[in-house]
Amino acid sequence: MLRLFMVALMVAAVVAIFLTTRRGKEVADQLGLMIPGKGRAPEEDHDYLLKVCGGDVDELKRRLDATRKSNPELNEAGAYRRAIREHLKDKM
Repeated sequence: MLRLFMVALMVAAVVAIFLTTRRGKEVADQLGLMIPGKGRAPEEDHDYLLKVCGGDVDELKRRLDATRKSNPELNEAGAYRRAIREHLKDKM
């Protein structure tokens, strides 16, 4: 019984560590899991950028991908802020 508990605990630790990686966050996003943590985009930023994109999720992803391509060091929150700034700059 103790051995089973230790195995379950180790699996949980490995999954938790994986979810802190870039690939782990992508998998969590694809599964619809909201993993709290530093660097996550605020829901308001996501909602605003989605509104800017006319509700088109593919357009939102395209903008974020373009932002990340030119700024690979940005975390998710930074990518959203940069994409919003680009939209506001283009709007002026």
